[in-house]
Amino acid sequence: MKKRRKNKRIIPVFVIILFVVAIAVIGLHKTGIYRFDFFKDVYKKIDFQLNTNELNIPQDALSFSVYDIEQGEYLFYEGDSQFPTVASLTKLFAIDYALSKVNLEDIVEVNQEVLDIVPAGSSLANLKVGEYTVKQIMEAMLVPSGNDAAYALAYYIAKNELGAGYSATEYIDYFTEQLKKYLVAEGYSKTNLYDPSGYSMQADTHLDDINRVALKLLDYDFVKECVGKSTFSIQTPQGEITWKNTNEFLDKNSPYYNKNVKGMKTGTMASSYSIVALYEEDGKTYLITCLAALSNEGRYKAVESAINTIIK
Repeated sequence: MKKRRKNKRIIPVFVIILFVVAIAVIGLHKTGIYRFDFFKDVYKKIDFQLNTNELNIPQDALSFSVYDIEQGEYLFYEGDSQFPTVASLTKLFAIDYALSKVNLEDIVEVNQEVLDIVPAGSSLANLKVGEYTVKQIMEAMLVPSGNDAAYALAYYIAKNELGAGYSATEYIDYFTEQLKKYLVAEGYSKTNLYDPSGYSMQADTHLDDINRVALKLLDYDFVKECVGKSTFSIQTPQGEITWKNTNEFLDKNSPYYNKNVKGMKTGTMASSYSIVALYEEDGKTYLITCLAALSNEGRYKAVESAINTIIK
């Protein structure tokens, strides 16, 4: 008799366990936690945090620096003899030059001719034919790193100076030549550019020039505003356009997310991954520059390592 009573007690407990398991399975299904992608993302976040306590240059990048903006001095600087591929960081120089030629509220007429010559495989802002302000075009160069925007701005400035009657390619070539002259005149002596967007393996740069142009552009409120957001929208006669920032430090869903990074710019070309990061903590601001890391993850790990070992 006693044995039978014991079995009766086990049955309800078993039912309760089955019920709890069923609820858990349903919960996992609804939240998506059961998926492999979820566990992969969790692993990435854990791995990123555990492996960013050492900075190993030049293994992590060809050139790397940490600059204290308030003090006006470097806390770390290595790779002075290196000239990495500049990639989309070219757009910083193109914007700097453009700001000496046009006003932010000037209207840029983007036409199909210039959109058609943007190199295949480029990063795009997906501009449509129509009207944009110079400011919006520059935001399109900074946030999604749109090569179409860089070409549109170059075309606009060159046509203003040369007048009508030239092809889109000729306008872009003219802008590029004037940009080169500007770099020399302004003392960016360690940067060589061949395209307004950075779509060139031959173009190279240096920590000194990148940091100088980045700090110069950060003095503009519109630059700080747009580079500091994970997504950024503009209103145009063609409708609203929303872009996702190429800087994964800003994305709360990214394993690399860091709330103290306030943006700036990435650059990628082939196996060369660069990033300029504006970092703020405890009322202090730093510019962290990583040029030519070997992978996308590598550039974020290098910057995070610098934060953990040099700044903190």
